[in-house]
Amino acid sequence: MQLPETWLALSALALIAAAIIGGAITAFVRLADKNTPFDTGLLHGRTGALGAMLLAASFFIGNETAQSIKPTLGLLALTVLGGVTLYFLIRRKGILSKSIIFIHGAFAVGAVHTLLFGLPL
Repeated sequence: MQLPETWLALSALALIAAAIIGGAITAFVRLADKNTPFDTGLLHGRTGALGAMLLAASFFIGNETAQSIKPTLGLLALTVLGGVTLYFLIRRKGILSKSIIFIHGAFAVGAVHTLLFGLPL
């Protein structure tokens, strides 16, 4: 078993899953037409970004050999792009678009699904 590589990828998976849970709570509150504290979104984004960086490190440094790493990194890049778009929208307009929230979440869930079912566990 390739313990160091798998350990990095599993840690990234746990962080990204935690970010998705935080994002789901934040999105639920927004879809209920209420406002969430701004810090909640920042914590959610930082957790997801840390998970994405850890996954990239497991690929570039740790020689992770799972075939699902490349598509997962691509989906996470799209997720980060959606998150940055949401950040700038909230800073500029003060309210978030529900459609962009849904797209951002769909990319994140797709990335976790791709990683979870592609890792050699």
